[in-house]
Amino acid sequence: MRLLRRLLETCCLLLLAACQTPLPVPASPPPEPAPVPVCPEPAAPPPSEVDELRAVLTYASELRARGVAEPTPPTDVSAGTSAQAMRRALLLGQGRSSAELAQAAAQLEIVATATDPQAEQLRPLAALLAARLAEQRRLLDSVDKLNQQLRDSLRRNEQLNEKLEALKAIEQTLPAKPGTLR
Repeated sequence: MRLLRRLLETCCLLLLAACQTPLPVPASPPPEPAPVPVCPEPAAPPPSEVDELRAVLTYASELRARGVAEPTPPTDVSAGTSAQAMRRALLLGQGRSSAELAQAAAQLEIVATATDPQAEQLRPLAALLAARLAEQRRLLDSVDKLNQQLRDSLRRNEQLNEKLEALKAIEQTLPAKPGTLR
């Protein structure tokens, strides 16, 4: 009982000590001025380059909205500017064949290796699209492989069903054992 009373008194003292007002904190020194950036801000791209990038992105949105209803026209891979090569890559990337995806990757390679200032703006987008096309090609190859496995499995299943039917036919022709019912 005495121990319980001591414990209760100690808890009350601890609670009262926790309610004590904190000591005043000394005034903090004024905040330091913001550091001056070491690297200057990059200059805004010229309006023509921004317009060209915006035009390519708009074209990509139109292609996505239009879908793949019409066939992909043949393209001349050597002619045109970087923006035209990017547009051709976007168009070819909408296709579903490995050949079209390979042509789209070739167009993106043209943009990646171009040295004109317009290509400089399109390079990050070209790298992103190239990665997406590589993934799309990998997935198409995987789908083709799975489709082949499915055809093989269906053919095997059909063969096994034929064997099972043949075994049933053989079983029907065998004489019955005495004492068993069919």
